Amino acid sequence: MPTAPYLATPGTTPCDPGRTIPLTLHDALDIVAAQHPGQQVHFPDEDERLRYDELATASRRLSAALARRGVRPGDRVGILSPNAPEFLQSLFGIVRTGAAAAPLALPMGTDLADYVRRTQRVVEAAGMTHVVLSHRIAARMRPALAHLGPAVLDSGELLARDVPDGAAPSAVDTSSAAIVQFTSGSTADPKGVVLSHANVWHCARAITAGIRLGPADVHGSWLPLFHDMGLFGALTGLFRGIPLHLWSPAGFVRRPGRWLAQFAQVRGTIATMPNFGYDALLAAVPPADAAGLDLSAWRVAFNGAEAVSPASVAAFLERFAPAGFRAPTMVPAYGMAEVTLVATLPPAGRAPLVEWVDRDALAEHGEAVPVAAEAPGARGLVGLGRAVADMQVRIADGERVRPDGVVGEIQLRGAMSTTGYLAGADGRDLFTADGWLRSGDLGYLRDGELFFTGRLKEMITVAGRNVYPLDVEDAARQVSGVHKGRCVAFADGSPDRERIVLVAETTVTDDGLRAELVRRLRARVAAVTDAAGIAVHLVAPRAIPRTTSGKLRRLDMRAALRTEDTVKR
Repeated sequence: MPTAPYLATPGTTPCDPGRTIPLTLHDALDIVAAQHPGQQVHFPDEDERLRYDELATASRRLSAALARRGVRPGDRVGILSPNAPEFLQSLFGIVRTGAAAAPLALPMGTDLADYVRRTQRVVEAAGMTHVVLSHRIAARMRPALAHLGPAVLDSGELLARDVPDGAAPSAVDTSSAAIVQFTSGSTADPKGVVLSHANVWHCARAITAGIRLGPADVHGSWLPLFHDMGLFGALTGLFRGIPLHLWSPAGFVRRPGRWLAQFAQVRGTIATMPNFGYDALLAAVPPADAAGLDLSAWRVAFNGAEAVSPASVAAFLERFAPAGFRAPTMVPAYGMAEVTLVATLPPAGRAPLVEWVDRDALAEHGEAVPVAAEAPGARGLVGLGRAVADMQVRIADGERVRPDGVVGEIQLRGAMSTTGYLAGADGRDLFTADGWLRSGDLGYLRDGELFFTGRLKEMITVAGRNVYPLDVEDAARQVSGVHKGRCVAFADGSPDRERIVLVAETTVTDDGLRAELVRRLRARVAAVTDAAGIAVHLVAPRAIPRTTSGKLRRLDMRAALRTEDTVKR
């Protein structure tokens, strides 16, 4: 149990905004388990419930079992588990030993050999000594992981053993590593971000204050717990002592409408997902069905992890307003794994803010010149709020700070910032000389409000002109025939030819109709970008690579096309 000073203020939650001394993850759990022993984490797709006091007890037992298996303070221990009780039991059990938990992505497809190769790189980069494997997937995954190096431990076997839960705990400092969070790899190989207990505590505290998280709230999420948005969102709710409902990501992907109906049924108030999740709900729930839902309890719908689309936001607000979904419920935010999760949030209770700027001035000169929404060449950008508590945001070119309305790199500094990547990862340019974390993202500030415009590595330059991939993709996804609006754009990259490449998923198979779709896509993109010679590739649904969080991977798609061209030659 946590020491007396942490319990000196009865009734305060572990991440109460009034607290100033960080807690370890397991001390925070023990406090909330003592305050709300009967509160539950519900896993609907597994049809299981886990009480807070049961979670604390199980994590102590698992910690003792891990120590007997050789896990020591400073080790890094992998977790391979679906959204199920053993994920959280393993996480808290690992950190109690003084080791750091390293959540591993689950297989996304049928190519298990490729998954094992990618996991091998992650395991080696982290220097993992052990991997705790969910008993639900042990029969399939244990043989595949047997040759990776770390000892593979079955969560069911660890918890089934008669190990006393009263073993002397390791002394764990809040500055020590708690989580090694691997980045999603949307623009590069995944990197292991080292996050301390204090980083995680400050993040939960900032979110709690920023959205005024209270005892009446109910957290609901389908995001994978191995992803930062899913994990730290759930931990924030847990540390506030509220009910959690954690669905399966696969279940959401198969039936988004079913998820929304169940979320409404449990009277969920807090949910988090990337922009494509809101698009999936729009595609799955027609207006007639939307009107039959009761979403009036939903008060915070975080939208982050990828660019927030003004069109998606507007369509979602219109579609679900009859169900009681209010405009201020939509909460666009900005963050990244390197700052634990979130860096900016809009003021509580504010409707989404959209600024319309001249597209050409933004791309060519890096200036956000406001224009009317209906003006030719207008580009809408969603405001992502201001820096949360204990964080700072600036826009700079290197160390030269940009004025309001001028695009530069988004740079961050504060209590949630990592101290760096795991040894061996390329983090030479992670920080500026004056100590700011470089995001690799482009954006600008307007009166303190952050606007995201794109990624540094993904900017397209054609004939000396800059073009944002998002502008190309926003134009293309409106063309009928593009499957669920899924497309990516990037520069060809060849030294002897500069052109925009657009890859779009489609279910169209007729040759004539495909040729017509290519023609319409070229015309639409040319009209928006004023660029000629656009190369269009049509691919089957789900052919565009995705990150573990579901984001489309532009640069991996470019690499795949180059490989295909090489093979054809």
